[in-house]
Amino acid sequence: MYPELNHFKQMKKEYDVDIARAHEKWQQLHKQKEWASNEYEELLNAYGVRNTKVTMEHLTEAKNNYLAAMEKERAAMEHLDELKENKDDRLSEYIKTVYKSRDRELDAAKNSMEKKIDQLERLKAEYLMMVQQIQEINAYRLSVEKETNEAISSNQQNYEPKEILPLYPALSRLEIPLSDIQYVFQKGDLPAHLSKYLQFNHTVKRSPFTIKKP
Repeated sequence: MYPELNHFKQMKKEYDVDIARAHEKWQQLHKQKEWASNEYEELLNAYGVRNTKVTMEHLTEAKNNYLAAMEKERAAMEHLDELKENKDDRLSEYIKTVYKSRDRELDAAKNSMEKKIDQLERLKAEYLMMVQQIQEINAYRLSVEKETNEAISSNQQNYEPKEILPLYPALSRLEIPLSDIQYVFQKGDLPAHLSKYLQFNHTVKRSPFTIKKP
């Protein structure tokens, strides 16, 4: 994939990790605050009760612990909110770059694809020219058989024909069935019955947009 999208994914991943860590820390501090709050409340309820052992010093210490825990929780929440805000701001801003980069990649892929289509059209013309040549060769071999037959038969001789196999069954191998096209699109490679033709051809260049095999 293109660099800008990878960078976007990496930034999001790093923010998500930091946010998850900050959220976990806030949860821990929240529990500590709740524990400190409950302890302070219990001491408040016990203070002033007859024969209680709770003193003002105990209350002051519990209150200070509660206030300190509450401050830590508040700071952790602010840090968590700041991370979320920074993530939204930075990724939202960088999305503009991702869109521009996406357009660049799609335009490059489109241009490459159009060039390949043009190449295929030229190959199609060459293909049909070769089919024409095959047809001419076939017409020649038929004419050889026909004229030889006529010449020998005109001399009151029995002609011994040469079996000439029909052309079209052989030409049918040149057709590209839809199943082969689908195979190339899905697998990113040639079907087995065709790959033998390129197996030792080291000059064949792989496209930079080669489809990845699943």
